[in-house]
Amino acid sequence: MIGKFVILMLNLPSYDFQTNRSRYDYEFLSLGPRGVIRKVARFDSLGTNIYNFGFGDLDEETGEISDLITSNNGDRDVVLATVANIIYDFTNHFPEAAILIKGSDAARTRLYQLGINKYWEQIEPVFDIQAYRDGKWYPFEKGKNYEAFLGRRKGGFLF
Repeated sequence: MIGKFVILMLNLPSYDFQTNRSRYDYEFLSLGPRGVIRKVARFDSLGTNIYNFGFGDLDEETGEISDLITSNNGDRDVVLATVANIIYDFTNHFPEAAILIKGSDAARTRLYQLGINKYWEQIEPVFDIQAYRDGKWYPFEKGKNYEAFLGRRKGGFLF
């Protein structure tokens, strides 16, 4: 991993993160009452300019990334702001990328939705967000429940 300076999307407390040369893998440390937890974000290509966003804790013993662990490290909002800044950084380097976000379960997808709702005023000017529900994609609307999200920097192709 290499360190770098980044312009942040959300003007909120967030963790410093590192990325590799490909910019597909990011890491940062969560600091809280449960100790130091290494978090990993990964962008996996699903096709031309479409990437799945994966996120989880790194198991230091196995080297595996788990998106099923609930850390409860008391820093949820800082972690969400860091995730938003990672997505912003990735799309700075890949401006045509569409990012698919879906939690490993309904509760985690809901957590992403809570973050989008909470910071919508800062997200909406920068990203077009489509949301999936009942087999169809819709423009994101606050207050509605969704199963997945697809975001793209504004100025790119239309969904």
